[in-house]
Amino acid sequence: MEDWKLWLSLENSGSVARDHLASERTFLAYARTSLTIASTGVALVQLFTLSAATTNKDMERYARPLGAVMIIIGLYTLAVGVVRYFLVQDALIRGVFPVARMSTGVLSFILLSLVIVVFVIILVAR
Repeated sequence: MEDWKLWLSLENSGSVARDHLASERTFLAYARTSLTIASTGVALVQLFTLSAATTNKDMERYARPLGAVMIIIGLYTLAVGVVRYFLVQDALIRGVFPVARMSTGVLSFILLSLVIVVFVIILVAR
């Protein structure tokens, strides 16, 4: 178990505890965000299915693929959070801090693209 460094005790000098607790809060924010994105996928499926039942049958064919993509993006967000947490924890032990540029940029681009696709589907289906 010690090879995996599951239990780690550091001397609390300077801002060590504060930095590690901030890293844990950031991980929890990633977890919350991933749950929100996955829940949005389920909500999209329900919304498009209900809309297809009442007004437009064309929207139903987009429901499950969009929901599945949202759930996959939620899982991706959780994976990014887990990897980022352990990278930051390891870096803080060494006294450095890795800046997150690529993962947040990719996630933002994917979510923006998905929002645009949903709006286009809604506009075209009407």
